[in-house]
Parts: sequence; C-alpha cells; structure tokens
Amino acid sequence: MAWRLLPLLALVEMIASLSSRMQHPRMQLDPMPKGGASSLLFQDAKIAMTKRAERERELLEPNSRPMTAPKRAPSNGKSSKGGGGGFGANGATRTALQQATDMRADTLDSEGVCLIPGVLSTDSAARLRECVADELARSYAAVENDSSSSVARFNVPVETHDPKRGYLLLPLRDGRAVDAGEARGTLICALQELLGPNSTLGAMFSTTCGGESAELYDLVALRTEAGAARQPVHSDTPYQKVPGLFCAFIALQDVRYEMGTTMFIPKTHLQTKQRLSFDNGQFDGQRDAMLASAQPRHSMLQAGDAVFFNMNTLHAGTANFPEGQGGSQRLLFILTFRNRKARQALGHEPNLRPGYRNRGITLADMRRELASDEPFAGIHQGDGDPFGDGLQ
Repeated sequence: MAWRLLPLLALVEMIASLSSRMQHPRMQLDPMPKGGASSLLFQDAKIAMTKRAERERELLEPNSRPMTAPKRAPSNGKSSKGGGGGFGANGATRTALQQATDMRADTLDSEGVCLIPGVLSTDSAARLRECVADELARSYAAVENDSSSSVARFNVPVETHDPKRGYLLLPLRDGRAVDAGEARGTLICALQELLGPNSTLGAMFSTTCGGESAELYDLVALRTEAGAARQPVHSDTPYQKVPGLFCAFIALQDVRYEMGTTMFIPKTHLQTKQRLSFDNGQFDGQRDAMLASAQPRHSMLQAGDAVFFNMNTLHAGTANFPEGQGGSQRLLFILTFRNRKARQALGHEPNLRPGYRNRGITLADMRRELASDEPFAGIHQGDGDPFGDGLQ
C-alpha cells in the first residue's frame, strides 16, 4: 500500500525551529489512501465515534467545570484514614509529603481522579517537551525508512495512523542523550524528578499500586493536533475491587481549553447506580440520562501539572479546536503503573515499546537505575537482558 511521510529535511528544519523558538513541531504522517480495507474501516469507525462524542458533548458541557486540586485539611501530623482510604500505612506521624499523599489518595478513593500541581518544574517540562519533539521526529524518520516499525514506535500500523491524535512510545534514554554519550539526558532527569524517592508522583504510584513492586505499564507521549475531534466517554479498564492501573497525564505546556483537555466524570470508578447506568444503558436511554445529570470536570493543566487517575474512571479527550479558533498541538507525558495485587484482566495492553513489555520493570527498578551512574545503559536485574531502546 503506497504511503509517504513528510520529507526528512522538513523534520530537521522543524526541530531546529523548535529548539530556537520553542514552537510546537508540525510532524505527522500524511493521511492514508482511502482505498484500503483497513483504512476504510478505520475511517468509518472514526466517523461514528465522532458523532457519538458530539452528542455526549451536548449532554455534558452544561455541567462541566474546571478540575481543582484537593485542599489540605488542618492536620496534627496524624493520618486519619490509615494512609488514604486503604492505600497506605496506618496512623504514625506523617511527613508533609506523606500527609499530602494521604489527602490525594483519599481523593482518589472517593473521586477516582485527582489534580496534582507541579509534579515537574516548568523548566523541566519545557526541556521534556523539546525532547519529546525530537523523539517524534526520529520516529517519523524511522518509519519513513521502514513502515513495519510503526507499531513499535506509535503502537499502530501506518494504515490506521490518526494524523490528529496518537501515542508516541518512548525510550528510557532519549536518543539525543545516547548520541551525545550523556549518561543523564533530558528524559532521565525528568524521570528522576517524577519518580525519585521524595517525588510527589513517585509517592502516589507507590501508595496506589502496592509499593515499590508497582510495575511500569505505560511510558508514552500523547499528541493531539489542531482539529482533533472529541473522544467518546470511556474507561480504560473494567472495574475490580483492587484497582489495577493508575495513570498520570503530565502537561508539557500550559493547556488552554481550545487545545483540548481531558474530561473526567468523578466517582465513576465505582460500581454505583450512576456507573451501571452508563455501562448498561447504551440502548434504552439510561446512558444519555446519566451523562446529562453528571458533574464532569475538565483538567486545565499548567506546564508541569498532572492529573492522576484510576483508569476505571470515565473520561474523554475534548476537541482540539481548529487553528483559527485557538487550537494548537498539545503534548502530554504519560506514566502508568500496575498494581500486581489486581488479579483480574486489565483490558488494557501496555503502552510500552515492545522491548520493555512483560519484563516486570518495577518502581524499585526505576529508582535503582535512576540513582546509578549510567541509568538504563546496562542490564535489567530482573531478567539479565539489556534495557536498550525498547524497539526489539
């Protein structure tokens, strides 16, 4: 099947422009020819989903409000709920980080989602955004050379690539750092800031996902372009008593509403009457009635902020407006960890490069490597194989 990518020279010029002016890159696969069967099915499904998403927007938008971070209640340094609604440890004196983590875990218990400001500094977010743009350019150039590498880099074949919305699977060490022989490049430094022993986000993953045995499940950037359609409301995993996956969407730039946000419906991570009306009410009007009465919250993130959620919570990406109406490229850095105590099927495959999947890379492994002299340059202690770039 014939297809093509933007010329490599154009990609290089765009990256140079990004480095000098911090503008967003305009790198994307051209739309596939419309004659192929898989492409036709993809387009038909996309049209149907866009139509449904627009109906849901009409139902949800009147009650939608910006999400706010939970506010700390007065504290005597004790944990009143044993570490956040069943997530953490019992009542001993807590540090400031532990108290904040308890508060956020309580919010996750009740709401299924929590806004966490400033998990990454604004300078680190800007550098990571530039790094992600470089990885995007490298991946497009690689797929231009070999179309079969698309799944390993974008998690989809070229036939179903969406030019407006998609994932970029990331390495543990960014390509620029590897090329320059730098042990601690931009991506390593960002992961250290996000997951290190005293980090806000690391504490959240440890608390919600069973401690340092939490398993890395997604390491990816999410890209949407101006004109990207709204998603239908969905959850990423089915309900189970022990939640299996917790995810952080981390903003690499200030996100305006017109650029698209992520909308969440709080409290839908539980098997309540409200949630069952959504799950079982597709054909009798109960789903629409539930959405019309819901109180959705959209995540208006500043650079370095995160929205942290139980992946059973109902959510949807909102539309990225056309350029003339304020739309612009949005890049999010995404981390997900799995709680190994969750025994039922997750219904969500890892968003990891193939060479990182099913290797049991834990939060403890990540922290050990990040504290080493050359993070992820050697072998994974869990299986004795090199970490590598994850592509094979």
